[in-house]
Amino acid sequence: MVLVEREVREVLESNLQLKYRKDLDILYLRWFRVPDSEQLRQGYLLAFELAKEVKSAYWLFDLRSRGQLSPEDEAWMLQTFFPKVEEELGHKNYFSNLVTPSHYSYIKECIGIDYLQNFSEQSKLGVFVSEQDAVAWLLKSRADR
Repeated sequence: MVLVEREVREVLESNLQLKYRKDLDILYLRWFRVPDSEQLRQGYLLAFELAKEVKSAYWLFDLRSRGQLSPEDEAWMLQTFFPKVEEELGHKNYFSNLVTPSHYSYIKECIGIDYLQNFSEQSKLGVFVSEQDAVAWLLKSRADR
């Protein structure tokens, strides 16, 4: 079991960068390759642990290399991950999602930008194709808070 966990962690670490920028108070999660379901969920849960540790409410998810999710993983994100963050952190969180133009079109047509922007009182989600716009939205969200 320990060997499997270590192997999963090594693969995950080569797929994912987690970094907290204290100067901006933004937690960055960058995918470098398409993860499988287990890696995806572990990656987001690791980001959640880091957010708890640094007490950040501002997240930037760089999804350009991660790609679109399977319907099961999409459901896990929306029905399990975000509610877990809300419940355990107990404060408003801002999730800025950086995507490719084709992923943006998919989100717009199949999920709905309005749906994500109004996801819940505790979780605010923005979707952007420019990292500058993604960061600016987070900084503006902090100023409006």
